[in-house]
Amino acid sequence: MAPPLAPITAQAAAMSVFSSLLAQTLAAYKNEDSIAYNWASVLKFAVYAVLTTPLNVLWQTYLESAFPGTRREKTGEKATEVKESLDVRNTVIKTLLDQSVGAGVNTLMFCVFMAVWGVLVEASGTADQSLYFAIAGSLSADFVDLMVAGWKFWPLVSIGNFTLVKDIATRNLVGGLAGIVWGVYVNLFAAGSA
Repeated sequence: MAPPLAPITAQAAAMSVFSSLLAQTLAAYKNEDSIAYNWASVLKFAVYAVLTTPLNVLWQTYLESAFPGTRREKTGEKATEVKESLDVRNTVIKTLLDQSVGAGVNTLMFCVFMAVWGVLVEASGTADQSLYFAIAGSLSADFVDLMVAGWKFWPLVSIGNFTLVKDIATRNLVGGLAGIVWGVYVNLFAAGSA
């Protein structure tokens, strides 16, 4: 069963705001500029978190139900005691699926969202042919780079989450905390500073 989506989504949005502000602060410090927060960018990343977090929670819930991370083994002669142990096979499958299908879909959603936001919100455009070209351009320019960068970071988070954290809600919190680090990178990437 999926954990309650509203508090997890609110938590993800708050962490997204924090990582966006942190990225802007770090960029200003790096460039020796004064800090002038781009609140439109902060809003963009918060909206993205609100839209994608429920999908990610449902994805993680599906992975855990299809490939449980632990197995129960009866111990003792009368088999009255039950011992839980890590199901290595399922953990490997979950990690591979998460880092291929999950990462691919998340990166696709990110590229499409950034392009749509850029045309419809930042440029006050309409959903016409320019939107298609913006999406195609974003996917062409950013998809592979973001996937490769993600594979240098997220597999460790996934393995740690799948082996050490038992419930989906806590996994989302751990993922969200790791997401602050990733969010700083993505904010800097989107701003052209990464």
